[in-house]
Amino acid sequence: MENLRPLPDRFDSPLVLIVLLNWNSADETIAAVQSLRAMDYPNSRILIVDNASQDDSLARLRPLVSEGLELLESPINAGYTGGCNQGMKRALELDARYAWLLNNDAIVPPHTLSSLVSLAESDSSIGLVTPRIASLDEDRLTFAGGIISIKDRLYNETHDPAVAREWSARFPGKDLVIGTAMLVQTELIRRIGMLDTRFFAYFEDIDYSARSIQAGFRNVVDPNSVVRHLEKNRNTGPFEIKPHYWYYMARNESRFWRKHLGLMGSLRQSWYSFNGFLRHYNRLSRMRDSRDALLAGLWDGWLDRSGPYHAGVRMPSIPSFLVRLYSRRGSLQPQPDRSGESVRT
Repeated sequence: MENLRPLPDRFDSPLVLIVLLNWNSADETIAAVQSLRAMDYPNSRILIVDNASQDDSLARLRPLVSEGLELLESPINAGYTGGCNQGMKRALELDARYAWLLNNDAIVPPHTLSSLVSLAESDSSIGLVTPRIASLDEDRLTFAGGIISIKDRLYNETHDPAVAREWSARFPGKDLVIGTAMLVQTELIRRIGMLDTRFFAYFEDIDYSARSIQAGFRNVVDPNSVVRHLEKNRNTGPFEIKPHYWYYMARNESRFWRKHLGLMGSLRQSWYSFNGFLRHYNRLSRMRDSRDALLAGLWDGWLDRSGPYHAGVRMPSIPSFLVRLYSRRGSLQPQPDRSGESVRT
């Protein structure tokens, strides 16, 4: 355990707006609110953004509204990016120093926010801070740090603190944070804007980490705090993951590299990404819906499309036939190892 920083005083603690995004998941949101209300940080507000839920979420969440907790009812599902952006906008309206984008299926120990804010306040160049992330139902870390380097054309994340420290030393100033519990300095929002809504969901945190670095800010993982999170996609077997995940990841990885490197500059990365996702495609041989969603994501990524996933979306038949034929060759291009670890490119 690292040396703990002192708890902020009630009178000099900056205002933090905690943003929870709800979509048809009131049970998880209510549990998250209960853990937030037990925190020891003295100056925070909670904003629940309901992303046009179709179940009974609003009826169950409205009674939570009180001093210090707001509920924003969005008339449309604007995706993870659009929903969080409404929270970031509200943080700016309140003149909060930080917006804490917290997944609604996360549970936080009482000291978490105090530790994150103390670290952020120690250096004005820190734009993004995240705790380490652990599984909600297992005693294991799932995120201890990561790297994002547009220049080196790589990104990766690790659950191993020793690997995270080694990456930080090898690539100084290139640290990656993920969006599970991301504390955002509002000055960073004013400088670079909000999340890119064209991603809709997934990869927006990797993009925001890269943009933070490009603007001269630092991204930091707090070793003194751990948030437990229900791991629906990360570090699970491919057959446990729903089709929408494969669609967004295949589409948005391609879009990410094109955004930061341009069409021609991203061709090599797109080729590595394409081959990597085809390896997943072959592993999903018994999951037709997931295979179709993955191919559709690759296709829409090539076309630079955005928006939500729709069940039943398909890659056109001729390209789909050619891709399936290529995937059967069994000699897909390996991804380059640029960091000495398993790097996602």
